[in-house]
Amino acid sequence: MIDTGYFRDVALLCPDSADSSRKNSDDPAQTPGSSTTLPVSEKAPVEASNQSRGNCGAVVTKAQQWRALLATCLQSFWVLGLTQSFGIWQRHYGSEAAVRNGIIQPQHMAQRAAIATIGSLGNGGIVAVFGLLYYPYMPRIGRHIRSLCLVGTLLISVGFAAAACSNHLAILICTQGLLVGTGCGILLYTLTAILPEYFSRRSGLAQGVQMAAASAGGASLSMATPAMLEAVGTKTTLGIFAATSAVVCGVVSVLAQPPRKFEKRSPHPVGWRDMKNPVFTLLLLANLIHPLTLTTPMTFGPEFSESLHFSEKMGSVLLAVASAVGIPSRLVNGHVADKIGHLNMLLLATAVYALGTWGLWLPAASTGNRALWVVFTIGYGVMTGTFNTLMNSIQRRLFGDEMYYTYNGAMTSVRGVGYVIGVPLAGALVSRVKDTELKGNDFMKPIFYTGILLTGSMLCIVGVRVVDAQKNGWRRKR
Repeated sequence: MIDTGYFRDVALLCPDSADSSRKNSDDPAQTPGSSTTLPVSEKAPVEASNQSRGNCGAVVTKAQQWRALLATCLQSFWVLGLTQSFGIWQRHYGSEAAVRNGIIQPQHMAQRAAIATIGSLGNGGIVAVFGLLYYPYMPRIGRHIRSLCLVGTLLISVGFAAAACSNHLAILICTQGLLVGTGCGILLYTLTAILPEYFSRRSGLAQGVQMAAASAGGASLSMATPAMLEAVGTKTTLGIFAATSAVVCGVVSVLAQPPRKFEKRSPHPVGWRDMKNPVFTLLLLANLIHPLTLTTPMTFGPEFSESLHFSEKMGSVLLAVASAVGIPSRLVNGHVADKIGHLNMLLLATAVYALGTWGLWLPAASTGNRALWVVFTIGYGVMTGTFNTLMNSIQRRLFGDEMYYTYNGAMTSVRGVGYVIGVPLAGALVSRVKDTELKGNDFMKPIFYTGILLTGSMLCIVGVRVVDAQKNGWRRKR
């Protein structure tokens, strides 16, 4: 049964066709049509093309669009900026400086998989894992979006403040990892999913702006974090992060917008019968495989740079470059995706990332060629944000607004699993030696791991493209 009662008090925009819906849904000058309740199908459709007609959405104003975009950009600047710059902490917690500051014990320095767990929990994936359970109820939960974001803000701030009192790696995993990650996940996996609903015509560009803000955050924190660690020490830096989180995420909470209201929404989680839909199943696999690799180069980039005899400062600079090149490229990628199709753009970006891993990163490790690593870092920065930029809008286009949160919940859950376990798995494959003894060859196993998984993800996306074409006819823009 599709839930409609909650939306009957909403002024709805009811165009004559699916095409006019896409054309007018972002236009605040449109006037609401009749609020007559539309007939509801008992069977939830699985393709947007089968159910777009008649599922009316509430009129969106320019003010709502700007608030939604600004809130999501600020959230991405800080939350995703923390994720993209975690490589600095990965290197720091494996160094003598962290031991001198009393934040960890000497025996923890070579435990890269355990240190990486801080980042894999801190990226918010722990919340995403439960998306299957709560995403179908997002339209209702969204009524309390600002209170929810304030809870996330509190968890992030308390997590960093508690981490500043740590003297053991296990405490860091629970505080900077679990507490911060839960707060980050609440912000990230609510606001990011909501954004494309406010920009039907230019969702690629809107999400590109969001991910450009994430790149700006990653670049800024990649340079600022090592400077603060050196100037004021680990514990004071964590305290500064706690205060900054309270301010930035507090503003996000005030600006946050609820999910856009539609006449028909499915309130039910996906079931086993949905696995019979090959488009859904292949996209689900891609959402599991791709996140296993997404942050590996950034997390271990500073250590890999030092293994090639770059200085510690240069390793931080390269990490910042990987984020900085994403500022213009994610805007361009989002705009191009609106022109050539979001699924096409994701396939192109995944192919480039996979080829770069095999053709640049792997030879850089085996031969110690620093130029290849620099080129890979730039290419990675240009293309890697495309997955997060486009995945929500791809799901919305393939499955429609009615099933958007239902299917997105399943995708988010498997994506969360990938984010949580991906980096620790890669870290476990790096040779267990001190940072000062690392060589490029010590990273061969995680590079193979990344390349194989990316190739699998690319094949899944190709499968989605082919099956979708068989069902709905071949279209160049998809």
